[in-house]
Order: sequence, then C-alpha cells, then structure tokens
Amino acid sequence: MSQSKQILEALKHGDRLTPIDALNRFGCMRLASRISDLKREGNTIYTRTVKDGDKAYAEYYMEVEQAPTFFGISLARSEHGGLQ
Repeated sequence: MSQSKQILEALKHGDRLTPIDALNRFGCMRLASRISDLKREGNTIYTRTVKDGDKAYAEYYMEVEQAPTFFGISLARSEHGGLQ
C-alpha cells in the first residue's frame, strides 16, 4: 500500500499525524507533500500548528463521524448489513 493510502487510512480512522509520526509509522519523509496530494484528490484534511516551546510543527487530521453506540456497542452496519 502506498504511503498516501496508509496516511489517508490513518486519518480516516481518527489519527492525528505529525511529520515525525509519518516518518515512524510509514517511512514518509515528506508528509506535507502527501497531504497536499490527498487534498488535491478531494479529501478534506485539516492542519493545526502545534507549538512546543520555540518549535512549531503541523498536525494533520480529518473530521471523523462517530458511529452511534448503545451501551458502548457500535450500531454501525457492516458491509454485509449486520451490526459490527
């Protein structure tokens, strides 16, 4: 699976990614470029600047819809129509 696809899947699952996260998890040294590619494909990805002392870096995320739950059990339907 390509780096872009791995990054998109992580973001769709609610992960927030920084450049160091992308390097460690996917071997991606140019996260900003991969994010730009994904945005160009029509994905809505948000950027937040994180300040840590005198350093600042980007954190990327997507808004993920939360499936409804009932007492902690997901009510989302699986691909086959049943509950997950």
